Amino acid sequence: MKIKKVNNTNNDLHLLVKQLDDFFEQQWGHETSQKYQGFHQLSKMAYACVGYQQEAIACGCFKIMDSQTIEIKRMYVVPQYRRQGIATQLLNHLEKTAYQMGYHYSVLETGKDMLDNIIFYKKCGYHIIDNYGDFIDDDVCICMMKDLNSN
Repeated sequence: MKIKKVNNTNNDLHLLVKQLDDFFEQQWGHETSQKYQGFHQLSKMAYACVGYQQEAIACGCFKIMDSQTIEIKRMYVVPQYRRQGIATQLLNHLEKTAYQMGYHYSVLETGKDMLDNIIFYKKCGYHIIDNYGDFIDDDVCICMMKDLNSN
């Protein structure tokens, strides 16, 4: 897979994010999925990338939380390409890029019932932390963190 940095208006990025949003809507319904849309706006991302194998098959972004920390956002792999190490490659790329930009910590939020995601992030070195920011007191979410200095 080739990973390419893209801008926030990239068509391939928007098509993949649309698939991700459709998945969330199917999982939790329109009202719940819309509740989180403001937290994931592409215009707020400091970095975005798309993974290609002839076509766009994966995406990921991060936004800046503070001078030391980025937040992983909009991680998605097209279903037929899952379980092939693509998400790991994408996450490693995002973390390496953030570290090279001077950030030392990575945080993220995922659904409490998305056990595959939680297992994946734990395998990648993340650990569960108290919910932060907009996710404090949100019983649908779980937050995780990784020290990028350990990469």
